Amino acid sequence: MTVVKCGLHDRFTNCQLPITKSYMPQYFGKLQKTEQPWSTIGSVESINKTDRTLHFNCGETSLNISILAPNLIRVRMSPTGEFKSRSHSITVPDEEWEITPFEVRETEEKIEIETAQITISVKRSRPAIECFDKSGKPFASDCDRSMGWRAGATAGWKRIEADEHFYGFGQRTGFLDKLSEVKTNWTIDALDYNSLSDEMYQAIPFYIALNPDRAYGIFFNTTFWSQFDIGAQQPGVLRMETRGPELDYYIIYGPEPAQILATYTQLTGRMPLPPKWALGYHQCRWSYESEDVVREVAQEFRDRAIPCDVIHLDIDYMRGYRVFTWSPKRFPDPAKLIADLKAAGFKVVTIVDPGVKYEPEGDYEVFDEGVENDYFVRTAEGRLFHGYVWPEKAVFPDFLRPEVRQWWGELHKNLTDMGVAGIWNDMNEPSIAERPFGDGHEHIWFPMDAPQGPESEGATHAETHNLYGLMMAKACSEGLQKVRSSSRASLTNERSFVLTRSGFAGIQRYSSVWMGDNQSLWDHLEMSLPMLCNMGLSGVAFVGCDIGGFAENATAELFARWMQVGMLYPLMRGHSAISTAQHEPWVFGDRTEKICREYMNLRYQLLPYIYTLFWEAATAGTPILRPLLYHFPRDRTTYHLYDQVLLGPSLMAAPVYRPGVEHRAVYLPEGTWYDWWTGECYQGPTHILACAPLERMPLYVRGGGIIAIAPVRQFVSEEPLESLKMRIWPGSGEWTLYEDDGHSFEHEKGVWATTNYKVYLEGEKIIVEIAAREGQFLISEREVIVEVVGVGEQRFTDDGTVRRLTFG
Repeated sequence: MTVVKCGLHDRFTNCQLPITKSYMPQYFGKLQKTEQPWSTIGSVESINKTDRTLHFNCGETSLNISILAPNLIRVRMSPTGEFKSRSHSITVPDEEWEITPFEVRETEEKIEIETAQITISVKRSRPAIECFDKSGKPFASDCDRSMGWRAGATAGWKRIEADEHFYGFGQRTGFLDKLSEVKTNWTIDALDYNSLSDEMYQAIPFYIALNPDRAYGIFFNTTFWSQFDIGAQQPGVLRMETRGPELDYYIIYGPEPAQILATYTQLTGRMPLPPKWALGYHQCRWSYESEDVVREVAQEFRDRAIPCDVIHLDIDYMRGYRVFTWSPKRFPDPAKLIADLKAAGFKVVTIVDPGVKYEPEGDYEVFDEGVENDYFVRTAEGRLFHGYVWPEKAVFPDFLRPEVRQWWGELHKNLTDMGVAGIWNDMNEPSIAERPFGDGHEHIWFPMDAPQGPESEGATHAETHNLYGLMMAKACSEGLQKVRSSSRASLTNERSFVLTRSGFAGIQRYSSVWMGDNQSLWDHLEMSLPMLCNMGLSGVAFVGCDIGGFAENATAELFARWMQVGMLYPLMRGHSAISTAQHEPWVFGDRTEKICREYMNLRYQLLPYIYTLFWEAATAGTPILRPLLYHFPRDRTTYHLYDQVLLGPSLMAAPVYRPGVEHRAVYLPEGTWYDWWTGECYQGPTHILACAPLERMPLYVRGGGIIAIAPVRQFVSEEPLESLKMRIWPGSGEWTLYEDDGHSFEHEKGVWATTNYKVYLEGEKIIVEIAAREGQFLISEREVIVEVVGVGEQRFTDDGTVRRLTFG
């Protein structure tokens, strides 16, 4: 949340002061571009080869190319010839990759490096890197001006090949394809963002470039301010620039997005499996201001039979916005409240901000401990740095230091001992308020030269700013796992849920992410799908947007349509601001409430399918919500198609995102497609006009699709499913169902189960083969219904053995 409250402690005064770049002249002044000419790398004078790396000596400049996998290389260029090492690097160290065989060929003009998948060519006269696939087609190749530097910046230039399109770039507004745009990687509090916004809460300098016959990815390995110009300034040229002292990036060959993401998430890490309850519906508001209000909201969900698993508590649960405290007035007995909610099937998630109230003469242990141990950020002159946020004057932990992260993580015991099941990290870009807080009517911000991280490394805020939210999430995630082991027995060995607003590449290792403070606008509903898809294409699968919009007031129609779309979000959370009307499903009238209930029920029915998608994300880096180009990368029609999405491999949605619309065009790619609601069959590729009254979001399933369906529940139970329905659509397909207990870490010890389902045609018959269940997770005998849609169904008692079913 970013709307600034001016009141003290329990007073609410809405000032709505935007915290944007225009309020940070001091902050961004040192980041302005210079007009100095670029110096470029000299010719290759000599080459040294190791088992992983070719080192090119180019006068005073050094160029390293490391072969880390058959489809992965790392490129580093240092103008001074020296490469720095940082403990806060988020990538897997080069030495931890298995040795990859490669061949080196030298001529007078160039040096060639060949792996099993790609060839890299480096010119001797002016080192420029060219990459080729096995058919000789180029990708990720340098321009004539390949690499350069000038005061305070280094850069690289790549050719944009014909018919090449660009995706990912982390959290981005606007459409899916980012060709001809400029994307800056610098975390800010992006209040009032719109389709033209550049910097956002998340900074992930990674992209995927897609051609009809190949694809590659680039991860720009810099934590400093950086920027991609994707042919905006000079058509046909992609420039990547950083304010860091060297050029450092990875090239990942595909040839399709799936392989790129598998390698990228191997490089930057993959998400852990969350608790299954986190896949249910989350209800949030800034703020449910008291224990009584929370109880009333929870009771309404149960009385109205609307599924819900989680209630979030925003900043007003605290005592005067002091993190890791409870308001004795608003929440006098949090342990009892949380225990009562747990008995009714609700988990509680509490917000935690990085700003610690400056209270040297008060009774606030968090501040006292932080000062005593020198855990807070200081200026270059050694003064304790302070800014102004919710608790007024505040100081900020230096999360780049391991001992600070450990201390911060252990502070969460104050919450978990009360029964809190998850933590929501906010304001961690880091965000600091403009006046009326502040000293002398001047805006205070983190000085770029403020030291951060271990003293031995000499890093400053300029280098670590983008990492602040990531490292706070890391402290939270690791701390929760540690404190749960020492908490009361009911929380021991339980997975935690972590949510963050800000982050950097690799954030998926520690936290889920929501897209910050959106608005109750149709444009923001429309924009949510490409935002989340590009996050998934950036390695961050567990993502969502505030359903209904955070700021302003949703209409009944907008809220109904948003809930239909929100059913598809990996993170399904409704949220609204203090200055808005209530946004719970029942406040919009009976018709909207009924629509919300139907689609929330559908979400809960799909949880076995969705939980399996989370397992795929955790094991292979696969997105959960996918643009059509992910599965159809050779189909040019999908390249700009941002308003249709795939939930996993089989279920496609074409939501309505404009008021009054009851029909919309839908593109069906190659193959057979079935209408989820009517069973009507279509043959792609084709366009159709779909009927979409307010009660209907167009949904389609690929022929051969296999989707597991659970009975409707009001909340996620830890008990195994007593019955399961497998809906299968005619065609050829295969899918593996993943199951575990949904809440513990036993799956990391092999206590999980998978069952492979396969469907195919055999003459006039449809055959469904069910393989023997694998894994150590024990499932009691249960009824399974296999329905071949439009053909018939068969029931059997599932004991985990092989079965072959015949239909038709």
